[in-house]
Amino acid sequence: MNTIEDPIVAEVRANREAIFASCGYDHSKFNTHMREVSERLKSEGWPVANRPVVRRSTSHQSTPQESFIVREDPPSSTQD
Repeated sequence: MNTIEDPIVAEVRANREAIFASCGYDHSKFNTHMREVSERLKSEGWPVANRPVVRRSTSHQSTPQESFIVREDPPSSTQD
């Protein structure tokens, strides 16, 4: 881990922590707050990146996965 602390990164992390604490450390409230802030900033004319929501499945797949490994017998020796 890098021991040099970037002051900008430290400020961003401190602000995130303060916002998260004000939301009672509730992820749903934090996400709602951030969406509201983004919409407000967008309506004020600030550029806001639209990123697609990526949801990851937390369940394991019940069907077996196919193997893409090709297994072959080693070539026979041709040296005498």
